[in-house]
Amino acid sequence: MDKGDFYSEQFKIRSSESAPSGRVKLQSVCDLLQETAGNHALELNFDISQLHERNLTWVLQRLTVEMNRYPKWRDTVTVQTWPSSGDSLRAYRDFLMLDENENELGRAISYWIIIDLESRRPVRIPEEILELAPASVDHVLPVTKERLDKKSRYDDSKTFDVRRSDLDVNRHVNNVKYIEWALEAYPELMEVTRLDIEFHAECSYGDRILSKIADAGAGRKSHLITRLEDDKMLALAATSIE
Repeated sequence: MDKGDFYSEQFKIRSSESAPSGRVKLQSVCDLLQETAGNHALELNFDISQLHERNLTWVLQRLTVEMNRYPKWRDTVTVQTWPSSGDSLRAYRDFLMLDENENELGRAISYWIIIDLESRRPVRIPEEILELAPASVDHVLPVTKERLDKKSRYDDSKTFDVRRSDLDVNRHVNNVKYIEWALEAYPELMEVTRLDIEFHAECSYGDRILSKIADAGAGRKSHLITRLEDDKMLALAATSIE
């Protein structure tokens, strides 16, 4: 891969990003991935603010994260990212997270669409964006078109109110909040080693959210996030723990 094909950024883990264990929280990892992706998109001239000038915006459709080891508070990590191909309606972006000795901490792949801000409908990915993907570079995780399963029964649930602080620059709930809601439904604090989440619909300030969880066997859990008012499905997720 040529140097110009990827972008890297260093972060020092803050106390606010750390769990009671002293290791970084999964949702904080996802925040760092999102921040790095946005900064690289800005450098490549197609970040959210630049798309807004064309009445368009990026929307995260799916995210898969696998963690080998979580860094600790005050550790310095490097996040590497690059656009990694796509098709007419979906663009992929890969990530690696490394420690100070360049050992791999985790990896992730994200699936993105571009929508029209007025119609809220997807539009075709511009060719100039698809052409940015480096040639002959494998994805860090397999691309999948299989959808996650919605279970007929869930074991536990938690409810949440969408706060103003949950909103992002698109004026809807930031995708990392969906991850936070999914993890909060665990009956106890757990360290998740794998997350696969699909984002199905937006929610807004004042919405009431229901996060459900079901046992899927072998250390796996299935998650469903809905809006209480109309039972609208907002996200599906699957998590694994050691």
